[in-house]
Amino acid sequence: MTRLGAAAATAVRFGLGGSVGATGPRPAHELVLYQFEACPFCRKAREALVWLDLDVLVRPCPPGGTRFRPGHGPPYPLLVDEGREIHESSVIVRHLVDRYGDGHVPWPLRLGPLTTVSSGLASLALPRMRALASREPARPLELFADETSAAAREIRQWLCALEIPYRWRTSGRGSAKLAELAERTGRAELPALLDPNRDADLRGAGAAVAHLQRTYGG
Repeated sequence: MTRLGAAAATAVRFGLGGSVGATGPRPAHELVLYQFEACPFCRKAREALVWLDLDVLVRPCPPGGTRFRPGHGPPYPLLVDEGREIHESSVIVRHLVDRYGDGHVPWPLRLGPLTTVSSGLASLALPRMRALASREPARPLELFADETSAAAREIRQWLCALEIPYRWRTSGRGSAKLAELAERTGRAELPALLDPNRDADLRGAGAAVAHLQRTYGG
């Protein structure tokens, strides 16, 4: 995805997914999200996660996927919170802001049909990649990134196509996770893909995608 395409997609969505908004209590247990990258409804859930500065374990379910799809969907997105399965993007957003925010849905996510249309237009910038043969890592990877950057989207697109589970450390503007990343690695540069299986720290789409293809591609 080009920078121009990323900028256009972000503009269509009024910049949502790039910064942290009103946050509330933190989850007691890890959130799990079943989704695929080019889905406009999944994008709405991802935008809410960035807005609320929530981390989530992503289990990618691309078209044709066999690793997570058989037991969990479609439809997508599907959020699992303390064992409760929540379908439908608007229901997921409402659940998240009520439980982990201030109860107010950010306005770009409460425009009714316009929200779906604009999210769909933003998602058109992404190719609809089907599942590719891959080897599943022993431990999930870790991605520090927001929703909006072209580099982050390219990395997530390949994580999705290769069905590689990863912990998404949502890192919008205003998130304290940038300082955590700098403390852990010595650099706050985003996006950052960390692979605990290979003790690898990849910055930027080129290095991250090459690592994914080389290490986990089938």
